[in-house]
Amino acid sequence: MRGIFALFIALPVALGTSSVAMATAEDCMIGDSALCLANPNCHWDGERRGCYPGPAEYQDACAVHTDQAICDTDTTLGCKWSAEANKCETKSN
Repeated sequence: MRGIFALFIALPVALGTSSVAMATAEDCMIGDSALCLANPNCHWDGERRGCYPGPAEYQDACAVHTDQAICDTDTTLGCKWSAEANKCETKSN
């Protein structure tokens, strides 16, 4: 009898938790980048071409500079060339 009572309590809790996760994922099933970005629970991924739940991954703004000369002259973003990593990175303060 106690087992059945526990089942009646646990089942709605489990179903409620999974439906909240599904609702969040469904909120981000948007094919338009502007509508995706308007939703604070979603982010647009240009490489995978889609709207995904949660915040976007951090991307270093200086990483687009593939040449050391361009990297070293970029004072707007505060970039510096990393010889160890052989790429352009944001200067650490």
